[in-house]
Amino acid sequence: MRSKYKWIITLFLALSMQLSFAQEKTVSGVVSDATGPLPGVNVSVKGSKLGVQTDLDGKYSIKAKTGDVLVFSFVGMTETSKTVGSSNNVNVAMQDGVSLNEVIVQTNLGYYSKDSRKVSSSVSTVSADEIAKQSPALTIQNALQGQAAGVQVTAQNGKPGAAAYVTVRGAVSITGGTAEAIYVVDGAFVSGTEASALSSNDIESVSILKDGASAAIYGVRGGNGVVVITTKKGKNAKGKFQFNNSIGFTQKIADPFDMMNADEKIRYEGLIGAGSTTAATVTPARLALLRSYDHNWQDDLLRKGFVQNNNFSYSGGNDQFTNFMSVGYTEDSGIIDKLKGFNRITGRYNSEYKANDRVKFGFNVGGSYEKFNDSRDRNNAQSPIRAMYDYNPYEPFYARDATGNVINDVLGNPVFNTNLLAGFPIQEAIITNTEQRRFFRLYGRPYVELGIVKDLTFKTQMNMNYERYQRESFTKPGSFLDQIVGDAAARGSKTDNGWDSLEYQLTNSLNYKYSINGKHNFESTVLYEYFKSNFRSYTMTRKGYVNGDLPTAGTAVIGVPATGRSENATVSIFGNIDYDFDSKYLVSLYGRRDGSSVLGTNNKYSFAKGISLGWNVTSESFMSNVKWLNNLKLRASYGELNSTNGIGSYTAQSLFSTSQYGGGIGTVLTNSTVGNNNLKFEKAEKYEIGIESAVLNNWLTFSGSVFKDKRNDFIYSDNTTVGTAFSALINAGDWTSKGAEVELKAFAIKNANTTLSFYVNAAVFDREINELNRPGDPNNQLSRGLTWNKVGRSPDDFFLVPYAGVNPTNGRATYTKLDGTVTDVYSAGDRVFTGKTPYAKYEGGFGMQFAYKGFDISTDFVFKEGNYTYNYMWQNMTADGAAPNRNQAVAAFDFWTATNTTASLPAPQQKSGINSNLESDRFLEDASYIRFRNLNIGYKFTKKAFSNLPVDDVRIYTQMQNLFTWSKFNGDPEVGIGSAESQTGLLVPGQFALYSYPSVQTFLFGVSINL
Repeated sequence: MRSKYKWIITLFLALSMQLSFAQEKTVSGVVSDATGPLPGVNVSVKGSKLGVQTDLDGKYSIKAKTGDVLVFSFVGMTETSKTVGSSNNVNVAMQDGVSLNEVIVQTNLGYYSKDSRKVSSSVSTVSADEIAKQSPALTIQNALQGQAAGVQVTAQNGKPGAAAYVTVRGAVSITGGTAEAIYVVDGAFVSGTEASALSSNDIESVSILKDGASAAIYGVRGGNGVVVITTKKGKNAKGKFQFNNSIGFTQKIADPFDMMNADEKIRYEGLIGAGSTTAATVTPARLALLRSYDHNWQDDLLRKGFVQNNNFSYSGGNDQFTNFMSVGYTEDSGIIDKLKGFNRITGRYNSEYKANDRVKFGFNVGGSYEKFNDSRDRNNAQSPIRAMYDYNPYEPFYARDATGNVINDVLGNPVFNTNLLAGFPIQEAIITNTEQRRFFRLYGRPYVELGIVKDLTFKTQMNMNYERYQRESFTKPGSFLDQIVGDAAARGSKTDNGWDSLEYQLTNSLNYKYSINGKHNFESTVLYEYFKSNFRSYTMTRKGYVNGDLPTAGTAVIGVPATGRSENATVSIFGNIDYDFDSKYLVSLYGRRDGSSVLGTNNKYSFAKGISLGWNVTSESFMSNVKWLNNLKLRASYGELNSTNGIGSYTAQSLFSTSQYGGGIGTVLTNSTVGNNNLKFEKAEKYEIGIESAVLNNWLTFSGSVFKDKRNDFIYSDNTTVGTAFSALINAGDWTSKGAEVELKAFAIKNANTTLSFYVNAAVFDREINELNRPGDPNNQLSRGLTWNKVGRSPDDFFLVPYAGVNPTNGRATYTKLDGTVTDVYSAGDRVFTGKTPYAKYEGGFGMQFAYKGFDISTDFVFKEGNYTYNYMWQNMTADGAAPNRNQAVAAFDFWTATNTTASLPAPQQKSGINSNLESDRFLEDASYIRFRNLNIGYKFTKKAFSNLPVDDVRIYTQMQNLFTWSKFNGDPEVGIGSAESQTGLLVPGQFALYSYPSVQTFLFGVSINL
């Protein structure tokens, strides 16, 4: 009986296994169209995550069960479904479809949008997803780094809340500054600081207009490229809530400097023969005590920073009314101890109401409040960044008595050490010499669209931007700094300065669309625009504070106020015509006339124009059989633009300034700037040819361009042409930038469960000055400090004395003279052009994205090559004995001696008798680098995981930034221009490195919830 049951059970199990195997089988077949097999067709099992693609012969193979529905989809074909029957073979013949026309991707050009297939100029678009994967605490400029070919992003520094500079296709400014692109947010011109205050969660997309034709839309503003930012809008759908939170910490990037410890520094001072610690009066016991104080000033002054970002948004609407609203809060304490760092609050409300088929109203309003608690950004002892390298490791942080015990004040708190060789107590200065900056911004964008007749639309939009800046710098009475630079009769001082800016921009436009037989398609836009800027500034310096805890104006004894104001205006007329024949042949014409109040009276107006041509080759009938080629577009463009780069509201006019005489008896007006009535716009001529392509069902996409940018009549502040001791703005010459750029994206895996893709973008640049107009200078050169400009050379070529190494016989530094001979006598007259500049010859980004079901990971790398930076920091850290009171790098030990004649450094100053630590190309370093910019790892839980909750999905993630940097540079190679408070005098991004706020690594943990 028992064996009978065993036999029945065995038979049942065998039948069950056969049934289970029968349920799932391998289905295969061939997918084709009227011309033959189709490669790259997506084949998936409906309702599951199973999916494959057909091979080059159109064949596929997939696991499925009888009754399952197979879905076949391919770009340009009608989606097809087949039910699995008893047969294991399912062949499919697909039909041409209209899927490409069902979803039209729009490219936002600012004033209007165009079907991306009909764009014949060079525009790079960065999506909201690509921006979101960057750190939410970053500014929009930082988030663009490495994301688009030909777009250069240089960080100001690592200071919390600091923005970055965005330049396009190697644009430079001979006048000074950064030649930064302009920013357009929802149709309104904004400054770089205003753009940096936007919450990344509010941004829908960013379009970067790079060629002359697309930028000609913006006339005098578009010469350096245009960054068009579109914020999110409500959608005709059920309301959706989203909450984003991230929290983490920051820390200084790995320090490449190996600084001396206390024992090493004391030994070094003894070897070079100078320094107070090794003087005869310093006893061995005292030296031992100093060695016991050994500490790292970076550990004392820096900390791990705290960072968090919170954003809450709502989006929804119906056929008539849509709206989007958000609020956000960002906090970044920074890495300098005792400072609060940066806080930002943002808010936005975008709405649109469709009254009927002809009338539409909209209103975008937003604002932000930012607060900075900064250290003083100066190249002196007031900077904690300089202090942590300069201060000696044997100098205690707190004051000590003769036996080494910490000295406390009457309240029992340790007293900061004020007896420092290299400066004053920096921690005390951070606490008592506070500095705060605040920005408040408010903007509104009401607009009305009216359909006058069919295909003719009128739109009017008023943009209003208000911005207030306040800065407070306070030196407490009785502080160490106050005792050095303060007024003994009125202790303590405070400076308040700031400004208010109000800008109006009225834009009225008409848009007309016309089509003949659906083949000849025309679209034209004409507009009138008026822009007005009002600027008011103030400065108030007060001293004589009774109480350092009450830094208000009423508690001060003496106050000296100063105010200023400026205004400028631009009036513009613009028109364009877009034509395409059956979406194959594309022609766009642009023209804009601008009048600006900032120019000389004889050249107030300018005309910008552009043309772009395109050919969608894959739309041709003879390409219908080429199934592997999804897109091929050829394009070319020319644009002639003008720019007011470097011109302030009144700098083209003769200006006077006031000064005191007779010890303040009276005031006199003196001429400070000579006007130039003939000053005209800087002119830019831009040429480009390009290609865009996609193959194998968009598995591989590619775009490339070759371009030339010729700048004529660039503007420069000169004091030789006018023949006086004063300066005047002149049109000083011409320069050219040429280059090429490529963007490539490739999928290695792409199915229902898994995707793996790689991207790379890169650009190469070559710049040359073609003409200079300085008749008052016999050498016809322009000086920019360490970098000079001369015809036939690249802009900002480093102009330095050539360093020839160490003389092995006496240890002296040697230099190459103009006649080629070598000498140990330094002379600034031996300076030559080095052929090296702060600008990179090659730069770009690359990375990958991988996703498997709910898991995802992405990486981003950025790189620059061929740029050079003068390293003042390394010059100070290997000072050849010229600064014995400052700490040195361990590398400073390798100096010449009679027994070390092959040393890398000259003999110290005290032994060689000369100062060898002078400006030469010895300290000019290759600042090329590759930086692991971003790593993002996440997992998304779908609605199934929250069946009892009103949750659509939840993504948790971790994010890391600036993980590694590969560079030969001694320091951080990503050198920008310091903030407005910087006293370093840096004129060009990357010109020199001098104790700017260091870059930081960021480690975040976050969650994104959609309801």
